[in-house]
Amino acid sequence: EFSKQDAGTLSIATTHSQARYVLPEPVAKLRRAFPKVQVVMHQGTPSDVARMLADDVAEIGLATESLADVEGLVTLPCYEWQHVLVMPTGHPLAQKERITLDDIAHESLITYHPSFTGRGKIDQAFATRRLRPRIVLEAIDSDVIKTYVRLGLGIGIVAEMAMRDDPVNDLVVRPMGHLFGQSVARVAIKRGAYLRNFVYRFAELLSDRLTRDLIMRAMNGHVHDYEL
Repeated sequence: EFSKQDAGTLSIATTHSQARYVLPEPVAKLRRAFPKVQVVMHQGTPSDVARMLADDVAEIGLATESLADVEGLVTLPCYEWQHVLVMPTGHPLAQKERITLDDIAHESLITYHPSFTGRGKIDQAFATRRLRPRIVLEAIDSDVIKTYVRLGLGIGIVAEMAMRDDPVNDLVVRPMGHLFGQSVARVAIKRGAYLRNFVYRFAELLSDRLTRDLIMRAMNGHVHDYEL
């Protein structure tokens, strides 16, 4: 199978948010370009993604946390994103254009489990200000977070890509990059792995910043200075 450059199986390890909101279009484009390639998606925590790459369960991984410093993996930044605050249209904070950390510190918050989707940046922002957020529900799925926001359990903090295809007629969305900073999603490949043509092409479909030449140089340890 590995002697075939345009046919075979592409195994991807990723988190739920990436699989749900980022990967559908690149996967669809890959299938159109390489109809003989079967795609297998493995979902888990960022640490699961790293382990699946190390154990050769997957050829390419995509996640935000836990990949950059894993020994034996070549990682490249793919794209930047920020968190957004989502709330019902009638919520008092919906009238504010720029929301502060103090504004949300005492609200009932619904957001990600600590292992997922940039949650560490949220916790760090509150800790720096010595504020303790009132987190009433944690989930790994952005759709679950939005569902409970719509039910009135609190306001949500989700990744901005989770709102791309949401009509949000009943929700107000506010960017939170000024509070929680920018997060970087990274592509990871096991160092020394043999990559077929369609693996390189898939990486290029994930980001116009990723090229076959860049990935090959990274595999040889020559792009330590490449960052977004």
